[in-house]
Amino acid sequence: MPHAIVEFSPLSEIGIGEADLLDAVFDGMQASGLFGTEDIKVRSHPASMTRNGSDNFSFIHIQLRIMPGRTVEQKADLSERVRANVCDMSGQARSTSVEVVDIDRAVYAKTVV
Repeated sequence: MPHAIVEFSPLSEIGIGEADLLDAVFDGMQASGLFGTEDIKVRSHPASMTRNGSDNFSFIHIQLRIMPGRTVEQKADLSERVRANVCDMSGQARSTSVEVVDIDRAVYAKTVV
């Protein structure tokens, strides 16, 4: 924990590499000071086909799933750090968004082998 799920339109249209994008998300999460380095998990979900209203524009959407217990201020800082790291990259999506979601402990199950 935490999990970062990064959805994006074709990166060739944005002008950045997938590994660089994931590194920017990871670094922003790490810089927040809320998580241990070994606990952060970042994965990509490329969207090969998208529809965004009448103008099919490039996007990056990052969902940060974390265990509850952080303040609104901590979550806002986390979101802003990740967004800023991604937006500071050389390529730029037309829309970049970050969402912080608390995981419901009552229904979360995990097995590590």
